Amino acid sequence: MLRGVKKAVFRVLCLGALCLGGLMAEQDSKELIFSGITIYTDKDFTRAKEYFEKACKLNDADGCAILREAYSKAIASENARESIEKALEHTATAKACKSNDAEKCKDLAEFYFNANDLKNALQYYSKSCKLNNVEGCMLSATFYNDMIKGLKKDKKDLEYYSKACELNYGDGCAILGDIYHNGE
Repeated sequence: MLRGVKKAVFRVLCLGALCLGGLMAEQDSKELIFSGITIYTDKDFTRAKEYFEKACKLNDADGCAILREAYSKAIASENARESIEKALEHTATAKACKSNDAEKCKDLAEFYFNANDLKNALQYYSKSCKLNNVEGCMLSATFYNDMIKGLKKDKKDLEYYSKACELNYGDGCAILGDIYHNGE
């Protein structure tokens, strides 16, 4: 009799585990991120990271951004909280930039620049400039002037200095004037 009860309990537990596994497999990436954030707020950083990994494997950009930030800080239990907070801040910044917040686009560009992702850094500096952020214009111009000009004939730096000048930024006008004066 006791043996039969044990078998029945074992079967129920196995069935429950299979059902739970099936439920986990069917979560979409946003649910995984939400679960990760929920677990993170409960201070279980290692388990939260696992959810972000699953979301990233489902090709969710936010999940990957959170995960990248966590790994870029060489995540350890003592600095996991700080890494995940920075990554969550990054994803909020990315969403604000998508909503055409020029300052957040510049912040996002700086995030990528600090991560040595120059292609994305330039993309977001350029976007912030198009949204009338003077710093984004100046940084885009500097990027083209200092990094790309030597590689190919490109006048994009002039566009960005000109835009900074149009936004009444004196240094942009001065540099633009110097470039024209020197015939570059």
